[in-house]
Amino acid sequence: MCGNPNTRLLSRLIIDFLLLLAVYGAALVVLPQQLTTAQRGFHCSDASLRYPYHQPWLTKAHLTLEVVALPAAFILVVEILRAALLPSSVELRQRFVFVGARIPSFISECYKVIGVYLFGLGLTLLVIRVTKFSTGRLRPYFFDVCQPSWVDEEEESRQSCGSQSSSNATRYIELFSCTEFAASQELLALVRHSFPSGFATSTSYAMVFLIYYMQARLFAPWLRVLRATLQLACAAMALLVCLERLSTYQNHLSDVVAGLAVGFSLASFVVIFVAHLFREVRVKRRQWPRNEQIYGYAGYYNRATYGY
Repeated sequence: MCGNPNTRLLSRLIIDFLLLLAVYGAALVVLPQQLTTAQRGFHCSDASLRYPYHQPWLTKAHLTLEVVALPAAFILVVEILRAALLPSSVELRQRFVFVGARIPSFISECYKVIGVYLFGLGLTLLVIRVTKFSTGRLRPYFFDVCQPSWVDEEEESRQSCGSQSSSNATRYIELFSCTEFAASQELLALVRHSFPSGFATSTSYAMVFLIYYMQARLFAPWLRVLRATLQLACAAMALLVCLERLSTYQNHLSDVVAGLAVGFSLASFVVIFVAHLFREVRVKRRQWPRNEQIYGYAGYYNRATYGY
């Protein structure tokens, strides 16, 4: 059964689908329901938490377009153009056969690259979720949104930062409640999830992955200027997202820097150790006989592989 090419290909498709489903299910459904946000306190004299709340320019819809739709569309276009324009003498147009149907090589390449990219994006979301819930760092607009108050056991009265004496200004308050009733429950939950910046982390992962992908696939000498321009555009897009998080006081500077570092590290890990984007291996050259059988190999040639 395992020797059947159709069975092997179908098994790989099922395993890949279940793996992606498990990663995204854990990141988007299981962890937000099971994890408890760490209850982190504050000092009333902490000026880093006294910024006003501003509506962010970027929404989750913008982030989805930037980290899902844009990379998938770019990879699809590049692979289609490569299949249409690349001479057969440079790279053999391999085709897989599944249940008697021949699959063009650009479809298999798109599946491999996009699949690896989505797997890395799922890992990025897992890291973001776990880190945000475990640290519970307060956002810069904490005081403006929460208006915290607490019960002073010594004076047996409810206190706030506005009524607190100067002698207790540096007192660390850990048990408190928010008194700003105009703030929504979603916003009050977000106020404890500042580290790391989720937008900066996911965007840097997506853009760094695309930069690596361009370096590996757009290798023709006449594409160097275009490749460099596109790579700079990706880097600028990640930088703009980071500046937006800082200018609207959504995250601290250290949150954004940590997000950039995590996104870059995960993208590098996926490209080097999972996708093997820059590694060349010997691939068997297939010779298609007249009877449409998929067997009968002859010769070898070197080409880039994606870990498959």
